[in-house]
Amino acid sequence: MVEVRVPNLDCQGCASKLKKALLKVKGAEEVEIEMETQKITVRGYALEEKKVIKAIKRAGKAAEPWPFPGYSHFASFYKYPTYIVNQYYDTHKNGASSGVHTFFHTPSVYSVAVASDEAIASLFSDDNPHACTIM
Repeated sequence: MVEVRVPNLDCQGCASKLKKALLKVKGAEEVEIEMETQKITVRGYALEEKKVIKAIKRAGKAAEPWPFPGYSHFASFYKYPTYIVNQYYDTHKNGASSGVHTFFHTPSVYSVAVASDEAIASLFSDDNPHACTIM
């Protein structure tokens, strides 16, 4: 399995062009393209990353090895949050959804823990005997 990042993967036409080019690579059996993360996964036997990148470059796109190896759960942070947009900003309704106002709401548990400016300033004060000793 070879994972590659293609930065300018914008349309379905480019994706199908790359898929055709990658299926011609020796040993490639399956090509999976994720347009949201700009990631292409090529599965097969005896695949070499250099050959996959070379095939993508021949098709006219820039390519680089996938920069987040083994951390697929972190890759979800780089996706466009369509599931969030669809959940909170429903276009089928006439008015704004009730989730619009609660989307950026700070939970009450965290709002209690926010310190005032005076408390933060006193941490680095020379008058405070328990102040930070880094300086």
